[in-house]
Amino acid sequence: MNTRILLGASLAALFLSTAAYAANTMPSDQCSALIKQFDQAVTSHSTAVKLNDAKTLRTDGGKMCQTANFEAGITKLKQALQDIGVTPQS
Repeated sequence: MNTRILLGASLAALFLSTAAYAANTMPSDQCSALIKQFDQAVTSHSTAVKLNDAKTLRTDGGKMCQTANFEAGITKLKQALQDIGVTPQS
């Protein structure tokens, strides 16, 4: 029984710490992480059907992030990743 309580408490702590980290991630950091993820993944997904669209979204998203339009930039970067078949990490 004590093992179950300890396991439950550990899982709850892990979940809360992950949620807290995500909530505290700055939008500029999220943009940087998504840009890096795309740039690393694009070479291994060069046959993706929507590759050209994804590259355009990455460029546009990067520009939006540079001009502090983080919400729109993050949306475009996530879509760029999805278009090449990659799940966004941020």
